[in-house]
Amino acid sequence: MVDTVEELGRVKLVQLQPSGLIIETPSGAFYDASRRVEVNRLLITSKGIEATTLKGEHLLDIHHIDHPDKAYDNDDLISIGFTSHYEAMRARFGEHMVDGIAGENIIIEYGEEVWPEDLGQQIVILSTVTEQRTLLDVVCFAAPCDEFSHFAARNQQERLPAVELKSTLKFLNNGRRGFLLVMSEGQETATVQPGDRVFRVGSD
Repeated sequence: MVDTVEELGRVKLVQLQPSGLIIETPSGAFYDASRRVEVNRLLITSKGIEATTLKGEHLLDIHHIDHPDKAYDNDDLISIGFTSHYEAMRARFGEHMVDGIAGENIIIEYGEEVWPEDLGQQIVILSTVTEQRTLLDVVCFAAPCDEFSHFAARNQQERLPAVELKSTLKFLNNGRRGFLLVMSEGQETATVQPGDRVFRVGSD
């Protein structure tokens, strides 16, 4: 069996979530996209995502193993999304669905929508600065939550009708909302920034 490598595009933007994007209030939970922090570069380690802001503040992503408020499994340390999926989301929901609004760490510029069978089991990110190659294992697609679905549909003040919520969740599912990954075993700490190249690794 021979591994094949196919380019998926280039990194467009990188960001992290210092705290969760779902806010609990007495009147219910809602999605707060303003809590995302876009940065110049990310540091990827076996424990997850971290970064230093332009102001010099060092931040851990909420999914990082060492984050004090981590409330997630250890199989979702890194997340990626594609500009093609955001184009589809804007076409359905509106211009508020800007690239990265779902909170993925790495947004990749690519013209075609990417589904689990297209992405395969691993991707490689090639740094255009250091030429370091970083191998990441694809765990699964990120299932959309009710709060993000209501945000997408511009309906956070009241619940969507059941049929409309089901339709929205289905539309955002199967990878359109993003994918979850972890660093492959034996990989060194890596820096990822806009312009880096991304490849799918498959087997023939």
